[in-house]
Amino acid sequence: MKYTFFSSCLFFAFSTCAFAQSTPSEFAEMSFQDLLDVNVNDSSDELNERKWTVSLQFKAAEFDGYMIDDSEVSLADVLFTPGEDTRTDKNFPVVPTVINQYAKIVQIGYQVQKDIKLGLQIPLIRQETDHVSVVPGYDEFLISSEGLGDVVVTGLYELASTDGYSIWLSGGVSFPTGSIDEQGDTPRAAGDQQLPYTMQLGSGTFDFPVEIGFQNKGRYPFSIMFSARIRSGDNDRNYRLGNNYELNSKYNFIISQSTTLFAGAEFSYADAIHGRDEEITVEGQFPYPAGITNPDLYGGSKVRLFGGINHSVADWLQLQLSGSKPVYQHLNGPQPKELWRFGFQMTTFF
Repeated sequence: MKYTFFSSCLFFAFSTCAFAQSTPSEFAEMSFQDLLDVNVNDSSDELNERKWTVSLQFKAAEFDGYMIDDSEVSLADVLFTPGEDTRTDKNFPVVPTVINQYAKIVQIGYQVQKDIKLGLQIPLIRQETDHVSVVPGYDEFLISSEGLGDVVVTGLYELASTDGYSIWLSGGVSFPTGSIDEQGDTPRAAGDQQLPYTMQLGSGTFDFPVEIGFQNKGRYPFSIMFSARIRSGDNDRNYRLGNNYELNSKYNFIISQSTTLFAGAEFSYADAIHGRDEEITVEGQFPYPAGITNPDLYGGSKVRLFGGINHSVADWLQLQLSGSKPVYQHLNGPQPKELWRFGFQMTTFF
């Protein structure tokens, strides 16, 4: 059995930290688990002797519609219209409609020795968010942000390996290289202002991803993994993103020496944001002009189904296509609900 530095998690929800309303930073973090996933497709001696892997990933996700707990609510319920509605902490004068997240991730892996692997992840992130509002001049508008996300260094240690199974432990450090000072033109005031949490490219804190996993061996390998991402302290804007936890299981179906199908399910839980960025609030009884500026309206739990295919084009090149869809969401809302995720990656070995 060989572990490779797949970053397929980033590519969608197989082995991912699947969040509720996810910031671009959290979107990129999802690559951590599959960065150190198992290559069940090819255990040839020639491949095992190759110490380096380089993976290039492309992924996308879309959020649309709103939920409070596990119930859907309409856009009209979330948008506050003066003269027609009573303002509450559940409706807002500015409401995001469709959120699209995109990421390109370069992952580099090095096998130090048989049971120790190291990895480096460098994400480039873009987010686009459509809005509607009751503020004159901002009936409909689009805000986007893009740039470098948080760089992650990871390591894996294989605790046990037999002919029948393997157990591993992995951990790492996420460095706050992504910007938390992104600005744009919002209805809050004229000109550019600080953007909400969903538009920031990093967490602003040193974070610590950990994982423990088990995989059996054979024609239909099965794996189960528990992972977490622990935040440390507050960032320079006096908040920190919530901790995230996930339990993931996956079946692999080896079709041929070059092709493997996979499918699985995952349960994930994310805390709300702790603290708040005062620069994205307004004065008055209702300090949050949009739900995405309220730190309490982040986090929740999800159950996802996912699947995909791995195909070895050559002994040095592997392609992967994957997708996922939530089948249950319980969100701290009103909060945008996730519709789907899709990913593609190329991995080389040398």
